[in-house]
Amino acid sequence: MRNIIISISVLFFTCSVFAGTGTHEKSSKHTKHLADSTLLLTEKGLFSVEMAIPENRFLVGVNTVDIIIHDSNDRDVTGADITFTPWMPEMGHGAFEDPVVAEKGSGLYRVENIILVMGGHWEMRVTIKKGDKEDKAVFNFPFVRTSDEYNYIKADTPAGYNAVIGMKNTLEELEPEIITENGRTIKVFRLTVKDVGFEIFPEKPMMGWGFNGLIPGPTIRVKEGDRIRVTVKNETSDGEHTFHVHGQKKPVIMDGVPYVGQKPIKKNESYTYEFTVNNIGTSWYHCHVDSAHHVDMGMYGAFIVEPKNEKLTYDREYIMILDEWPTAHVHEHEGEKPAKRDWYPKTYNPRQEVYDGFTINGRSFPFTEPVDVKEGEKVRVRFLNVGYQPHFMHTHSHRFTVVARDGSYVNEPQKIDTVGIGPGQRVDIILVADNPGIWPFHCHSLDHVTNEHIYPGGMLTFIRYIE
Repeated sequence: MRNIIISISVLFFTCSVFAGTGTHEKSSKHTKHLADSTLLLTEKGLFSVEMAIPENRFLVGVNTVDIIIHDSNDRDVTGADITFTPWMPEMGHGAFEDPVVAEKGSGLYRVENIILVMGGHWEMRVTIKKGDKEDKAVFNFPFVRTSDEYNYIKADTPAGYNAVIGMKNTLEELEPEIITENGRTIKVFRLTVKDVGFEIFPEKPMMGWGFNGLIPGPTIRVKEGDRIRVTVKNETSDGEHTFHVHGQKKPVIMDGVPYVGQKPIKKNESYTYEFTVNNIGTSWYHCHVDSAHHVDMGMYGAFIVEPKNEKLTYDREYIMILDEWPTAHVHEHEGEKPAKRDWYPKTYNPRQEVYDGFTINGRSFPFTEPVDVKEGEKVRVRFLNVGYQPHFMHTHSHRFTVVARDGSYVNEPQKIDTVGIGPGQRVDIILVADNPGIWPFHCHSLDHVTNEHIYPGGMLTFIRYIE
């Protein structure tokens, strides 16, 4: 599934939330003790649970709330074992860290470290154990908004509108540690696979898996001939993973294919990959366990090998990682079991996704970042198609030259305005900024310029001329 799964460091945005509602009516034996709180009876009616949220608002980030527990006769419940679980029912996933519950006396318990990784529908599930009694209540928050206002980039258009043209969404680049062993210089990179929560487009939460908590993972940029060492640790809540660099010659035990060169990396385990980089150009890395699923969960990043002598000249560079997401995808498929096969050590759950989110660098418009240029500049754009559908990137009122395919230089002197990139392929172009203005830059499979089939959205950005 595409759990959809911060930057990936998590962004801590403010969200608005309505008071929780439940399925139980208030009893005359149960009274509210805190102003602006919500009172629910537990499912069996053994306890009442009163929740008070600071300023009646949750945060996408770290939260603290107070709860008061009373028994069926409205008496304080002390010394209880309280479990507090944030849960996203549509995603089939909870918080990535457990909240901490501390008793304060007189039936009052403080719950800290409530981490909401994104906006959306959250439930706060409270379980109370006291002696031989156990019961639970579910506080329902149907829509926790990620932000009251997004930091959109806008531009005044000749048509007279102050139009949204995107939002800052720059890929991070991973800096190596440079060491020397036995007289050889090695560039050491460290990656940790983590659960990731994010918004793919406004008000659409997703969960996935990301290298270093980022979707896409950080860009790894090296030089031709570099010796590199990549240590990958698995810190996801579930799932086994590996690390495969697409398009590089290496020993089989460094290729990341499970059950061929290595065993999958289990939770809290690590594996180290080391090889010499020889093939130049634009490429990518990804997980190779249950690939159709794990790549669909965001486990990929750009892998750029700069040649010792670059024969291309350009003023600035952009990377565009193209992908499609199933926004309704839920991670747990209860009842679904992989079919047994006798030709491979392990098989995985069946998947038949409906792709309705189309992304550039992990986000759909209006969360895509504009391509800023200055008049007269030569701009290199590296396209990487990490998804399962072909994409056809098109520029308005500009033409460009294809200069590399799958990392290799090409001689394609004709200027074009649309280029196709198939699954797994990479295409590099150079565009000359020779027509000032604000110009759409998008996939010309126009159903890919939608969010949940609604136009505009998806794989759309803009060329923006700056001073």
